[in-house]
Amino acid sequence: MTKKHIMVVDDTPANLLLVLRVLEEDYRVTCVESGKECLELLSEQPVDLVLMDVMMPKMNGYECCRHIKHDYYYHLTPVIFLSGQTQLQDKLKGYEAGGADYLTKPCDIQELLNKVEYNLNVVAKSKGRIFDYNSFASINRQHLEPAQQFNKACANCPSTENLAELMLDTLKCFNFDVCLQFCIDQVGVNFSLTDNCTPLEESLMKEVVGYPQVMESSRLILCASNNISILIKNMPIEDKILCNKLKDTLASLLTHASHQLTKIQSQAQRAQKIHQPLAQKNANASGDRMGND
Repeated sequence: MTKKHIMVVDDTPANLLLVLRVLEEDYRVTCVESGKECLELLSEQPVDLVLMDVMMPKMNGYECCRHIKHDYYYHLTPVIFLSGQTQLQDKLKGYEAGGADYLTKPCDIQELLNKVEYNLNVVAKSKGRIFDYNSFASINRQHLEPAQQFNKACANCPSTENLAELMLDTLKCFNFDVCLQFCIDQVGVNFSLTDNCTPLEESLMKEVVGYPQVMESSRLILCASNNISILIKNMPIEDKILCNKLKDTLASLLTHASHQLTKIQSQAQRAQKIHQPLAQKNANASGDRMGND
């Protein structure tokens, strides 16, 4: 079986050697010390995944990733950033540049191996799927009926799965490319219209749960309530009036959905409290009968 080809880009030779030793048993590994070398090699040979340092002279990792995605047409090739920068804004920059994942230095060896394997598997599942990530919402400014229908239907959603499906169907009406994350018992549950959310998308949505400020970066918009995060990847920034109208619509959807998710979780917790004493009572009764026998 042919080994997957991984390119490692880092201006520190010691870092390259470390990653090479970790990966070389399972993968074909090429190491380069600059973004320029990375792009030159990509024009000559195919690569399945790129591990990219962020802070490099002349061309940083974000710039190099943008070239990979736009100039070299490696749309599906995952780029995993390796960086000592840990702020949410740094991860947003990586995501906007086209990154699929983001690892903080110094990273755990097993975590690195897991991330590489996971991202390669995501690509394998995505092969053949076509989606125009440059398309944008194109609806009549006055015609927002899907949002009104959502607000009515939302209150009747009996489960988190139904609620997520309703949200995705509604957002699809606006031609949004979107990821959702529900925070359930402090665990993020992810949903997407096009495919599985990337690890970096999951990380970004997790970090903004409960964060009151809407975060925007080019076509991206990231907003959240106390228990739901929404990541829109293709806002129509060319039309400011439409864009602002859609933001208001998103805020309304998020408010109604968050309220209903809280209600669903509360009902589930009450049902669990009722079920536990009954189960214990039945168990005790069964034990008594066995003892009497």
